[in-house]
Amino acid sequence: MQKDSFIQQYAAGLNPQQLAAVQAVNGPVLLLAVPGSGKTTVLVTRLGYMVLCCHVPPAQILTMTYTVAATHEMRSRFAARFGDELAAEMTFRTINGLSAVILQYYSRTYGRRQPELLTNEGDITRLLGDIWQQVNREFATESTLKELRTAITYIKNMALTDAEIEVMDTDLANLPELYRRYQAALKRAGQMDYDDQMVFALQILRAAPPVLGYFQQRYRYFCVDESQDTSKIQHEIIRLLAGHSLNLFMVGDEDQSIYGFRAAYPQALMDFEQVYPGARVLLMEENYRSSEEIVAAANAFVARSRYRRPKTLRATQGAQCPVEIRPITRREEQIQWLFAQAQHGGGETAVLFRNNESALPLVDLCERSGVPYRFKKADLTFFTHKIVLDTVDFLRFAYEPTNGERFLRIYYKLGLALSRQKALTACGASARSGRPILEELIRSPETSARMRESLGDIYAAFKRIPQLNAADAVDAVRYSCGYGAYLNQKGMDTGKLAILEILAEQEPHALRLLDRLEELRMLMAAKGSETNSDVPFILSTIHSSKGLEYDRVVLLDAFDGVLPAKPEICCRTPEDTRQYEEDRRLFYVAMTRAQHKLVLFNCRTMPSAFVQEVIFSLPESQAERERARAETDRVWGRRVSAAPVPILPPVDRAAVTRVGATVQHAVFGRGVVREFDGRFVTVEFSGLRVKKLDAALVAEKRLLWAL
Repeated sequence: MQKDSFIQQYAAGLNPQQLAAVQAVNGPVLLLAVPGSGKTTVLVTRLGYMVLCCHVPPAQILTMTYTVAATHEMRSRFAARFGDELAAEMTFRTINGLSAVILQYYSRTYGRRQPELLTNEGDITRLLGDIWQQVNREFATESTLKELRTAITYIKNMALTDAEIEVMDTDLANLPELYRRYQAALKRAGQMDYDDQMVFALQILRAAPPVLGYFQQRYRYFCVDESQDTSKIQHEIIRLLAGHSLNLFMVGDEDQSIYGFRAAYPQALMDFEQVYPGARVLLMEENYRSSEEIVAAANAFVARSRYRRPKTLRATQGAQCPVEIRPITRREEQIQWLFAQAQHGGGETAVLFRNNESALPLVDLCERSGVPYRFKKADLTFFTHKIVLDTVDFLRFAYEPTNGERFLRIYYKLGLALSRQKALTACGASARSGRPILEELIRSPETSARMRESLGDIYAAFKRIPQLNAADAVDAVRYSCGYGAYLNQKGMDTGKLAILEILAEQEPHALRLLDRLEELRMLMAAKGSETNSDVPFILSTIHSSKGLEYDRVVLLDAFDGVLPAKPEICCRTPEDTRQYEEDRRLFYVAMTRAQHKLVLFNCRTMPSAFVQEVIFSLPESQAERERARAETDRVWGRRVSAAPVPILPPVDRAAVTRVGATVQHAVFGRGVVREFDGRFVTVEFSGLRVKKLDAALVAEKRLLWAL
C-alpha cells in the first residue's frame, strides 16, 4: 500500500506529531506521550504502517506491554483495524511472558529441566508466612506478607546485589535473611516465581549467545508500551534483544511513572540517547481528554517536577469550567461532602485516593444508607495491618483485663520499659488471683515507684475505655495508653489510626467499632467480586485509575503526610526525594484522569503543598495577586517593594523543644510539646493530633515558636 493511501484510509485524523510517530519505523525511537494524547491509537496505526507500507514481515515484530490485559487490548484493536489474519501473525507479549518463551527455548535447545513456575499466590503466601515465622519468631499478618512479596519483587526487578539488599530501607525485619531463605526454598523445590522468569531469562541471554542470537534474528522490530513502568531488569532484557537491529520504538512518559514500589525505572527514558546512540526523541503533547482548565493546571503542576524531559500539554477540548477548590476545615468534611454527592447522583464521579483505607469512612456511610457505589480493586490489608490489629488488641484488653495472650502482644507498646519476664510473671499472677494483669504489675514488689505511677495512669486509662464512646476510646489508646508514643518512637505512619478515629465517630462504644470493622471487611471482600459497572459513583486508588478517564474526578486525602507522604521540606536523603517526586507524579496522574471537572479539597488544618501549588497557578489566583499588587502600588507607591526585608533570627530551639511548652506553628497552629528525642520534637496540635517535627529545621525557618 502506498503511504498516501494508508494515511488517507487509516491516519487521516492524526495530528502532525502523531503522524511523525507512526512513520518512525527504523532505528531507536523514544516517543514521549502526555496523558490523553492517543498513544494506543498511534501504536496500533504504526504497526499497520510497518506491515502494509514498509513491508516488514509481521512475524518479525514484537510488541511488549505492561500487563496481560494490555496485550489482549492491543491485539484486539489491531485486529479491528487491520484484520484477524494479520493480527494472528503479530506477537504481543508482556516482558514476563517473553521471558517464559526464552526459558522454554533454552530448555529445549540444551536439554535442561526448567524450574516449575509457582503460579498459586496462596502457595507463595504460605511459604513466606512459614519463613517469616522461622526468622522472626512470630506470625506475619496479611498486610506484612503482602509488603514482603512486594519487596521481593522489587529486589528482583531492580537486579539488586546482596550488598544492596542489606542496606534496603524497609520496615520488614530481617529482609535479607527472609529473601535468602525464600530463594533457597524455591531452589530446593525446583520452582521459580514470575519475577524469577526474568532473572533467569536475563542470565540466559548473557551467558548463551546462541539463544540471544536466535531471538535477535526472530524479532527485528521491537515496540515497548508503558516504558515508564518497565523495571530495570526488563529494560536490560530489551536492550540485549534490540541490540543487533536497533529497531526499538519505546513509548512512555516519565511524568506518569508511579510504580516505584514495583521497581519501575523511569530513568531509562532519561538515559535513552546514552544507551542507544543516534536515537530520536519524539513528542505527543496534545491532550484529547481533559478540558482546557484541567490541562493548564496539570501542566503548571508537572512543570515543577524534577527528573523529567521538557514537554507541554496542549488542550484540544476547549474551556469548560474552572478547577473547583473546596475549602474545608477538618478532614472529615471531605467524607460528608462526597457522601452528599453520592446521594444526589448526577453523572459519573470518580473519587481517587492514594490508599484504599482513605475511602473506608465513605464506604461506611454509603453502606449504612444503601447508597450505591463501585469500588475498583478493593483491598483488605487495612484490616490486618499491624497498627489496626494493635488497636483492636488494646480495646479488647480494656474489656478483658486478665487476658494474658492479648497482653503479651501489647505490653511492650505501652511506652514503658517493661520486660517480657515481668509481663509473663504478671500474667501468671493474674491467672491465679483473677485480678487484672496491670493491677498485678502495680502490686508487684519488684515494680519501682516511678514505674508504678506510670502503670497507674495507663491502668486508669484502660478502665475508662468501656465507659467512653468509640472515638474517645481510640483517642485513649493513642494518647493515654502509651501506643501513640510507641508509634512515634518507631517512626511509624499513624494514617491507619486516623482512619480508625473517623470510623469511630459513627459508633457508640469501642465494642461496636470492633464489630463494624469486621462488617466492613466482609463488605469490602464482597465488593471485590462485584461487576456493577453501571454505578456512576466510583471509588478507586490512583494507581488503579491509571490509563482510565472519568467525567468528574475528586481527589480524596491529598494532604501532606498522605499525598505527599513526606513534604519536600522534610526530605533528607536521595531516597526521600525520589519518593517525593513519585508522589508528585501520582498527583499529576490523578489530575489528568478528569475529563470535564476536577475537584480538590483545601483543608485549613491539614494543608497540602500540592493543592497549594495548583491554587497558586489558577487564573483566578493570579488575577487576585495582580489586583492586590496594583492596590499596594496605588496606596503606597512602588517604594515599598524596594524596602529591604528584615532578616529575623532563628527562634530559640530550647524553647520549642521543652516538654509541656505551648507553641505556635506557622501552618498547624497552636500545640503542646509532648516529647523531644534530641532531634525530633513531637507536638500535639488541636484538631491535628500529633506531628513529629525536625527541631533544628523548624527553629531555623521560624516555623515554630514558643508562646
